[in-house]
Amino acid sequence: MKIQHTVIAVVSVLLANSSAVFAADATKGGALYAQRCSMCHGDKGAGDGPVAATIPEGMKPRNLTETYKYATDDAKFKELLQKGGAGVGLSPLMPAQSDLKAEDIDNIIAFVKTLKK
Repeated sequence: MKIQHTVIAVVSVLLANSSAVFAADATKGGALYAQRCSMCHGDKGAGDGPVAATIPEGMKPRNLTETYKYATDDAKFKELLQKGGAGVGLSPLMPAQSDLKAEDIDNIIAFVKTLKK
């Protein structure tokens, strides 16, 4: 009986923390990044997408190949993507991706990690 309760407790923790169960897919994240992020951040994440030239200094898209200003860990990165720049005290030009599922956000993060030098 004790083992059964332990197994149930472990499964409950794993289900509550989907990142422990779900392995992010950088390939799927790359497709989402191309649709939602590359216009500003560029295909290779250098902050040089076609829209970047129209954005005023001080609000330019982040160069994702370098150290991040805000998204220093996955939890902060998820918050940034879900809330957008204004939601975390950064550029209001960075739109929230609140319509994406948690799995999609994890996939985008996995892809962006492949861009770091």
